[in-house]
Amino acid sequence: MQKPPYPNFDDLINKTDVEMQRLGWTVEQGREHLMKFYSVRSRYSLSLDQLENFLLYLQLTDSPSSDAQSQL
Repeated sequence: MQKPPYPNFDDLINKTDVEMQRLGWTVEQGREHLMKFYSVRSRYSLSLDQLENFLLYLQLTDSPSSDAQSQL
C-alpha cells in the first residue's frame, strides 16, 4: 500500500504505535477499531483528519494499568 502524501504521516504513525503499545492493543485490535469506525483495515488508508482523530482517541483512552490503579 502506498504511503499517503501528507508530510507528517510518519510522525502520526509513530505516535499511534506508541499509544497502541501503551494501551496494550494488538495489531488485530487496532484493525478492528479501524474497521468499526473508519471502514478500513490500515492506518495507511486513513485521511489526515481521520489519522489525527484516531491518535486523539488513543491518547484520550486510559491505559489498562492506570484504569486498574484508579479502582484501588
